[in-house]
Amino acid sequence: MDDTIDNNSTVRWEIMDHSPIIDLSDLVEDLKKHYPSKSDPVLSLVFVDKNANVQSFIELVTEYDFMVMLNMYKEEKEVTIYVTTDKLIPQSGQGELIDESDDENDSDSDCPSEESYHSRHSTDDEIEFLNDDCGTYKYSKKSPTMKVNSKYPDVISFRRALNHYAVTNEFEYVTEKSDLTRLTACCEDKKCGWRIHASLTQDGVTFEVKKFMESHSCTRSNKCGNKHATKGWIADVITDKLKSNGDVGCSELRKWLMKTYNVDVPYIRVYKGKELAYADMYGNWEDSFIKIDDFKEELRKRNAGSVVEIDFETKGDKKHFLRIFISLAACFKGFLAGCRPYIGLDACHLKGKFNGVLAAATSIDGNNGMLPVAYAVLESENTNSWTWFLESLKKAIGTPNGLVISSDMQKGLEIAITQVYPDVEHRECMRHLYSNFKKHFRGDFFMLKLWGAANTYSVSKHDRLLGEIESVRGEAITYLNENHKKIWSRSKFGTAVKCDYITNNISETFNSWIGELRYKPVLDLLDGIREKLMERFDKKKRIVNKWKGPLVPSTRKYLKRISKASYNISFEFK
Repeated sequence: MDDTIDNNSTVRWEIMDHSPIIDLSDLVEDLKKHYPSKSDPVLSLVFVDKNANVQSFIELVTEYDFMVMLNMYKEEKEVTIYVTTDKLIPQSGQGELIDESDDENDSDSDCPSEESYHSRHSTDDEIEFLNDDCGTYKYSKKSPTMKVNSKYPDVISFRRALNHYAVTNEFEYVTEKSDLTRLTACCEDKKCGWRIHASLTQDGVTFEVKKFMESHSCTRSNKCGNKHATKGWIADVITDKLKSNGDVGCSELRKWLMKTYNVDVPYIRVYKGKELAYADMYGNWEDSFIKIDDFKEELRKRNAGSVVEIDFETKGDKKHFLRIFISLAACFKGFLAGCRPYIGLDACHLKGKFNGVLAAATSIDGNNGMLPVAYAVLESENTNSWTWFLESLKKAIGTPNGLVISSDMQKGLEIAITQVYPDVEHRECMRHLYSNFKKHFRGDFFMLKLWGAANTYSVSKHDRLLGEIESVRGEAITYLNENHKKIWSRSKFGTAVKCDYITNNISETFNSWIGELRYKPVLDLLDGIREKLMERFDKKKRIVNKWKGPLVPSTRKYLKRISKASYNISFEFK
């Protein structure tokens, strides 16, 4: 390592567990030793933000910035830091930028030299004047093109386009020169004449291809993989597929990449590419957990009286997020003031980087519409998580007189309800009951009799229909008695709550209502539900203001329907 640093020097540090350079202050102090011309130079350090959509820099100011940098480049294990003695970001750098090939680094193999290749475009500080007639590059994932005068918004866009061009044309390249102002690459086969050179234009941001030798003389194939099919490339090409098809498994994505681009990609790289695609689409998951406490306080501030509970688990001296419960004051007060004491419970799996479920307590408003009362992100469905959810729910709504809870067969929920709400009427969703029943007892006979027994209000009819099932298959009734002990028939419903639903479809409605929010990081998911609730309440308010008369529309329709049915009824008085 040189004793001094000038405009063309590169200094290399290896930061390991035993390294004397362990934080930003150590790095700065070590750097200052190489500036003898200044007794105490004021240094400005920046590095390239490789996750940004456009070329940008992050300045190293705090120790947190230093840790962010190390974490960002932990896979590459190498990062270029640009150092100046003022606040100007360098427009020409001497160190190589890290290539986007994150899984395998480019080798330093020599490119075939060609005299005059850089005769027009060789200087590091060149400024090219644009010709207005030059063609503008349009990125196409299906048929990428690359030619002289092709332009790209920035160096990152050019790198992505070059990677995509290499994958779709089934060859690999090595980088000869790469910094903030230029990129020169050639075919990995030393005997092949393919090479490309692109550099900054006058605006200091746009990248333009200045020299391009398109022909290959080598044998090309992706059958053994392609190092340019990086996780970044994978994220770029699968984003549209994830948006249109929802969550797609990594094995299916791997087959699709092979079929579409004829490239064999390792499963783990597909997994990382999928994670990166979700991060680009929906945001960063780790940041979501960091801000969860601030989100809690903001909810309480904006909607006073809201019940927001967060549970953490401690491992050593570190605190890890476990679960969060939210019941906005507007939701639970609306439930207590204007809804029947009926709650549907359900949970659906979250999509994305971390496992977990979204649990919800949903009720029915006066017009038989959905009213979300509470929702929570839980680590999984088990007795502990459901007990914590119900205890939090109880803080919001208490125990309304005649409370009914309807649910499916969630893991651990039955025990949790018994512990927190031991005296409530617990109903089981008939749709899920029959879904399990028909796995053992198939046929129209069983379907008609069992659904008839669930729908009837008559105890005698209910017993008769079950008796008919027992006469054909006695073990069917034994199965029901052993596996479905909760209430599932209208004839067994209590009379305190005027709600005769035999399914838990209101909870399924909530799951459908949140849509693609399940793919987002926790914070964006929760805030997305809050936004949807605000929009729903505003819409409902405007609709209700247009109603006329003392009855809600659903009640008027019901009365109209039964009054028409009574026209054919005759009465005889004696």
